[in-house]
Amino acid sequence: MPKFKKELNKYSVLKKTRDFSEQFAFKSVIISTILGGAFLFVSFLFNVGIITVFMNRDAFWDMINIVIKTSSILLGFFYMMISVGNYQNLTGKPFDWKMIILLFGLSLAQSFRNLMVFLFTLIGLVVILLYFFLVQES
Repeated sequence: MPKFKKELNKYSVLKKTRDFSEQFAFKSVIISTILGGAFLFVSFLFNVGIITVFMNRDAFWDMINIVIKTSSILLGFFYMMISVGNYQNLTGKPFDWKMIILLFGLSLAQSFRNLMVFLFTLIGLVVILLYFFLVQES
């Protein structure tokens, strides 16, 4: 047995780094999918009317109701965009506009029952899309 350790060549170091980054991206896809699904489930419960905790009270509780509904839709959209983007990055495919429009439409469709929730959701979705557009790498 030699007393000196064998030096790693550049290929093995690059392979270890790539495996680590792919493993990290895969974990990110799983975590963001779980978070996105949880927020979409909560928004579905509140926006369809299954959970009506804050209904028919004063203006303060109506405002809290709107904030919960809007924020759950926006957070669900945000995490689903991250999940799909990371998955497309792992597979080597570009993130196309069809998927963005599909997620945008599904998020807006949840809020059609309440005009205030719809307006705040629309504004929030546009801000999130603008954020992703400005942050992306060229």
